[in-house]
Amino acid sequence: MPMDSSLAASDVFPDTRQFLSWKKQKLDGYGSEYTNPPVNIADPFRIREDEYARLIEQVRRRNFVLYRLDPEYSESPQAIMALCQQLGLTTTIGNPESGQDHISYIYDRSQDIESPSRYIPYTSKPLNWHTDGYYYPENHKVHSFVMHCAHQAESGGENSLIDHEMLYIQMQELAPELIQCLCLPDTLTIPENAEQGKILRETFQGPVYSMDNNGCLYMRFTQRRHHIIWKQSAKVTQAITLLNSMLSSPLPWKVTMRLARGEGMLCNNILHCRHAYSDSYPKIPKRLLYRIRFNERIVPDYP
Repeated sequence: MPMDSSLAASDVFPDTRQFLSWKKQKLDGYGSEYTNPPVNIADPFRIREDEYARLIEQVRRRNFVLYRLDPEYSESPQAIMALCQQLGLTTTIGNPESGQDHISYIYDRSQDIESPSRYIPYTSKPLNWHTDGYYYPENHKVHSFVMHCAHQAESGGENSLIDHEMLYIQMQELAPELIQCLCLPDTLTIPENAEQGKILRETFQGPVYSMDNNGCLYMRFTQRRHHIIWKQSAKVTQAITLLNSMLSSPLPWKVTMRLARGEGMLCNNILHCRHAYSDSYPKIPKRLLYRIRFNERIVPDYP
């Protein structure tokens, strides 16, 4: 059956040789000879050359890296910011729930009288697969973020991660005609975000997969069913169905971890989700994560 003319869009990799070269590099980075233990950071305000090299090497291969700080710095958001700045991450991106420093303190606020939140991340509920800031306009793209654990939940709260570039490769192999649908400029529409008559964010429309200004693959995605409108097309529906099916499958490059106190994850805005969690607060400190979003990539371009 011929493809709809409205879906006859070129891929984000129009050069086949470029795609094959990039694909080989990505697959090599997931070779069995590589391990990805957390990188121990002695002093986040002044990271050593060997620590920097290990951080960058893991991000270059898999778009994320886990790290572990000395207990002295486990609860210091300033230490996390300093670590990120040494990796070239300087342009922070705020949101309605972050402070002036654009640091978000993520914990269960569902029972808070003084500072309740209407956003799911600030509850103990699970979060479906998404990339951060999928609703932001082009000039405020979230290219990377850090998620640091100051206090672990009593139970639950695991995060699962998937490198969006590996997902693209597998979708390209399974259904190349469907991956093209996800590159259309009107694949997804995010309605405006308004609160008490004030518009916090304008309506956004864009592709799921695109190339950023550095020539790197960028993804916007959420499994949310509300506040998102997918392009009305049979091919787009098939593409999203396939994508969701893959996310629920036991992919060999899917990582699930439960961050402990002083541990964190730096990434180039890969796909991630969160499991539900519970705390017996006030018997123990609430689960608390620091999150900072950035406009820069950790590794700015492909080698």
